[in-house]
Amino acid sequence: MLASIATGLILWFLLSTPMLPPLPGDGLELPHSYEGALDQGEENGRGQADEEAAEAAPAKRPIVPAYILPSPLAVFRAIGYLHTDQALVRSAFASLKRITLGFLTAVVVAIPLGILMGTYPPLKTWIEPLSGPLRFLPISAVTPLFILWFGIDEMQKIAFLFLGTVVYLLPIVVEQVEKVDEVYLETAYTLGASPWQVISRVLIPAAAPGIWEACRVIYGIGWTYVILAEVLNARYGLGYLITLSAKRGHIDWIYALVFVILLLGIGTNKLFLLGARQLFGGREA
Repeated sequence: MLASIATGLILWFLLSTPMLPPLPGDGLELPHSYEGALDQGEENGRGQADEEAAEAAPAKRPIVPAYILPSPLAVFRAIGYLHTDQALVRSAFASLKRITLGFLTAVVVAIPLGILMGTYPPLKTWIEPLSGPLRFLPISAVTPLFILWFGIDEMQKIAFLFLGTVVYLLPIVVEQVEKVDEVYLETAYTLGASPWQVISRVLIPAAAPGIWEACRVIYGIGWTYVILAEVLNARYGLGYLITLSAKRGHIDWIYALVFVILLLGIGTNKLFLLGARQLFGGREA
């Protein structure tokens, strides 16, 4: 992983560092004083003109223009500016809070409902035709409805993130419950376990690693929706800062914020993996 990151940084540096000669016509206009300096006919005049001509010579250009790919130094400077002048840390925590609340709400709904759907087929037959098509719904298309239902405050953002995650988490929970080997269930019934004991002591523990893995993946989806969730009436948030950066034309800010989002995403992903090792040991999802 470190080798991949180092390779990416080196490639980024090479693509954004001025190394190529200027294109024909780039910055070839000489200063107005150039002709006057030549007309003097004196050595000092020629020297002055030569210096001005050298200063007017165009600089080298990068392989990829800065308006497409800013240099790493520019991006790191942008992180410092965003931290001191745009409350970057506060915005990062605001986005994390919104994503986490939306995710936890989805977990509270999807896991119990998914377990019931996986163990009681008639319930699945009734709910799946309603919930399944929602996975193909562009969440941004229902933004006006969320504004009408929840206003433009925090509730709207959390509800938006909830819908964006629950429609993916629910079918995965059902799938993990249905994947539990029937041998375990039949053995438990043979030993005299009640239906509730089979669900609580056999089915849920057997499906738990897969459900946890699904939660790890689904939490990451929240980062894809937080930008849309924070477009309206957000004073803080990484999505709000990206929108602000785009309006002001600060490409380096946008790259800096994407870099921060990637770091936060990697960090939360590592926490989920650590939690899986602590809770389930070597059990596979």
